[in-house]
Amino acid sequence: MGTTGKSYIHLKYTVKQSQSLSQDQYPHGATILGVIGGSDKTIVTRGTGNLEMHPTFFTLANINSEVRMKATSHAWMCKAIMPTPVFCDVHSEIQTLLEAWLWHRCMDIISCNLKHAAKYGQLAPDPHGVIRATFTPLVAWTADLPEQQLIACTSKSASPISTATTAEFGDTYPHTPRTYS
Repeated sequence: MGTTGKSYIHLKYTVKQSQSLSQDQYPHGATILGVIGGSDKTIVTRGTGNLEMHPTFFTLANINSEVRMKATSHAWMCKAIMPTPVFCDVHSEIQTLLEAWLWHRCMDIISCNLKHAAKYGQLAPDPHGVIRATFTPLVAWTADLPEQQLIACTSKSASPISTATTAEFGDTYPHTPRTYS
């Protein structure tokens, strides 16, 4: 029970370095449905000239991880299959930048409804049929190292979470964290 006599579940997801989500900042009776995203660049089929794509999936954070990871549970929803284009007559470094720009632009389009619901809420029934305002912050993203570097806009020789480069990956001390700006 809080000091106002309301009871609620306190969820604390780290959003940015100094900001967290808590039930206190939402209307009485609202609920937070944390969303986890994931993507992985993959080859569509070897018979098509090795075409590549980025399938993008979303799931709810409150689903038990053992259930979430079973393919038969269908806990992940494929939201989009993003292209991995090859730009003609472009230097390889520019190709990488253009691919990253396109990936981020596609993610902006794909997640527009999610961002709106995270900011303003969306009315939805709870398990008892009560209509509640639900807020859907993106709380995690699952990706391998190349995908993390794409998301963090870092080169292939840099860490997506710190300022370390590949030559420094084995250091015994932590490097300065890469922060948002």
